[in-house]
Amino acid sequence: MSSRVVIRRVTRASGGQNSPELVATRMRSFASSLTPRTAATFLAIMTSDGLENYLITPDTESMNKAALSAAHAVTGRLAYADELPDLRAAARVGHLFFRPGGTRASTTQSGRDPFSMAASLADMSAGSWVAITMRAPHRGLLLHEDRLWDRWIKGRIVGGTHHSLEPNGVIAHIAAASTTRADVDSLLRQVAGDMHGFDLETRTVHFPRPWVLAQLAAVTLALVIAGVGVHVAAPSLAAIVPGAIVSMTTAGLFVFAVLPLQIMLGYTAWGRRYEKRFRTGRFPLPRRRWAWRTRPPTQGNDQGRAESAQDFQSSSAKRATGPGDYPLSRGSFKLAAILPVGALAPASGSASGTSETGDRAAPASLLRRIGPVIGLDAIGRMVRLSAADLWAGVAVFGKPRSGKSYLLRSLFAFLLMDQQPLPRDEAATPEQSASMLGEQGAIVAFESKSGQDAAEYQAWATSLGTRKVHVFDLADPDGARIDMFTGGSGILDSAAKFVEKMIYHWGSDSIGAASAKTLRGVFTTALGAPTDSLEAAIETHPEAPTPAPVATHMSIAHALLGGYGDEFGVHLAETIRRRLADVKAGRADGNQESLEVAVGGLSELYGTTVKPASRAALQKAPSSKVEVLMLAPHWWRTDGRVTTIDQILHRHLRVVINSGATSTRTGASRDNLRLPAAVGDALSGMLLYSLKEIIQDVCAGWEDQGRYVAIICDELARVAANSPDVIEWTRMQGRAFGVIPIFATQEPDQLVDAVKRTMFSLSTVISYAQENSDVATQIAKDFTGGASEGFEVVHPKEVMDLARYMTLVRTVVEQQRQNVFTARVHPFEDDRDAFRDVVYPTDTETVVR
Repeated sequence: MSSRVVIRRVTRASGGQNSPELVATRMRSFASSLTPRTAATFLAIMTSDGLENYLITPDTESMNKAALSAAHAVTGRLAYADELPDLRAAARVGHLFFRPGGTRASTTQSGRDPFSMAASLADMSAGSWVAITMRAPHRGLLLHEDRLWDRWIKGRIVGGTHHSLEPNGVIAHIAAASTTRADVDSLLRQVAGDMHGFDLETRTVHFPRPWVLAQLAAVTLALVIAGVGVHVAAPSLAAIVPGAIVSMTTAGLFVFAVLPLQIMLGYTAWGRRYEKRFRTGRFPLPRRRWAWRTRPPTQGNDQGRAESAQDFQSSSAKRATGPGDYPLSRGSFKLAAILPVGALAPASGSASGTSETGDRAAPASLLRRIGPVIGLDAIGRMVRLSAADLWAGVAVFGKPRSGKSYLLRSLFAFLLMDQQPLPRDEAATPEQSASMLGEQGAIVAFESKSGQDAAEYQAWATSLGTRKVHVFDLADPDGARIDMFTGGSGILDSAAKFVEKMIYHWGSDSIGAASAKTLRGVFTTALGAPTDSLEAAIETHPEAPTPAPVATHMSIAHALLGGYGDEFGVHLAETIRRRLADVKAGRADGNQESLEVAVGGLSELYGTTVKPASRAALQKAPSSKVEVLMLAPHWWRTDGRVTTIDQILHRHLRVVINSGATSTRTGASRDNLRLPAAVGDALSGMLLYSLKEIIQDVCAGWEDQGRYVAIICDELARVAANSPDVIEWTRMQGRAFGVIPIFATQEPDQLVDAVKRTMFSLSTVISYAQENSDVATQIAKDFTGGASEGFEVVHPKEVMDLARYMTLVRTVVEQQRQNVFTARVHPFEDDRDAFRDVVYPTDTETVVR
């Protein structure tokens, strides 16, 4: 037999919880690998990271296979551990012992949750632990524990049905540790109560046992007193007994007094060594009872006669009718293989399957410093997402004012902080001087509420370093702008790509093939002709629009689509043709090649054979879309502060695109300037599509280079209303380009089906409270992930009953799905300067009360 011990950490894997019948079958398979000298220990310990479960076995092939059976029984995944957590933190260790006094009432196993013990253990205080060590029964000629137990237990129960009589029963020793003796006693009573079917009276024993020490001390004292008495009475006894005998008697009593004293010291040393084995994780085999024979129970008991406490009296008169001797060591119990399984199940307090939202503890893996903090778990510890898994996306659902914007800004703050690690001499912790994702990353956030919300992004930049956050207010006529006509290899390509952006927002049903063709021709002309062509047309036409529109590519397209009347559209087309003729003849300066392309774009609407009626039919559908875009005329200007998306990516900028109301806090010219919602949604959606297209051109290979593009969108329904293209791409192909998608919306039903499916396919899904039961059911179904019973089932009522700022979270670590848990979003914006210290505290654990 191998003397090497293997420690395995048991963590919960994905999938549904097993039925009690399947758990029992797998645990019997596990127990079949045990021998009388091969033990296994189930250890549950409450650490600072939560409840942890370990399986400790000898390093043998059979036990390695048996460990898999035990893991499957608790729907767990095994991971080797180098050592156990510190078991010495608990001040007291106790052992469960049989106490003669009759069988007690017990709960039946039928229909009971075999993992209910896990829920109780999740309430242990930090440092407390429970260890159940098991071996197979001895079946020798002199000691056959199975036969002795069967005879004894069948004499105590009616009908001969008992959990310990099931195949592959184990001999178990149960130990526990906690801060006080009372806590240890309470913990052991709870463990005994959670093993459904366990019906023996028990008590808690601590080593060395005080009553043994007291008895040995009493014997020592009695011998000393007797020796003193004989010595005092020696003169009187001299007349009766020779003096030599009296002296020998006195000396003998004193000598014999040393023997129980030595036994007491030796027993004390043994007891302390025995306790030390448990404190150091070297759990001994359950002890055997050493006796030549055990007294069997009476025949009356064998027939089911009820017992009373009097049956356990030790008088010779009662011995003939007693229940017999306990056949095992009183610190050992024979159990069905399924009974100890609750100590191995990594249920973290949610094993009861309760639907109460607040009872879902965070997995211990999310309490480590693996990425951004999203909030506090049920006991006030910081819960995190895995930074290494952010590429697989974050989806957030929540009704208005639930706090989802706050959460998204917290994730933004982490990214911003991660790009600016502190110098080592300034860092309070090693993590503060290192970057998890890399320092080169562009961040693009789409904000739709107000400039006040956009300004919060800038406030984070002020607190966390020197890198600025640039806000593009779509409604600010004097603000910075993003050129949306870039991205093509030429005028024709740029015009086609711009039309694709429009189709993305309005959808192919709204912009069909005919409208798309018309729009491509119009924007080909608008991009090829100089903007002063519109000014020249206005100056030379008696019915020109007043006030004169700003001369932009968009206003040229609007005029050509009849936005200022058909006569002016015809006049503008002729002005562009004359401009080309003048350039060819040398009468004017200009780009002849561009003008030739522009004139070519006029053929569909303003060709020599096109009648006004035919032109009007072609203009009707597409003109309504361009008319919406013209409600933000300033956005299409080419003068002033203008940048491009490829510049944003190349320079790894952090930008916020605000389609809501403006605020001077962001640098806008005035407060509360607002575009119609339709305009803001159209511009935001088209910019999102532009971002996706340019990422494909600029960011190829960024994942391998350690660079990324984080896309944060607060109201996805507004920018992906009619097309799933961008959202699906970020999830399926975006990783290779370093894309990190972080999306939020109020309800899944606001999204088209393809976008909805993509949102639920992201690795992290976070839900705030929902008021619609159908929506709550949909989210709960995704969180449940196919489970049919047990704590893995998330109920719709849990989603609906979440308190404000409380979330239900499904996420992954190393692409492995974790248990659903609750977290309250932390108020980081109340103290931004402490953000680094909260995310990376100097102590080993951050608990917020």
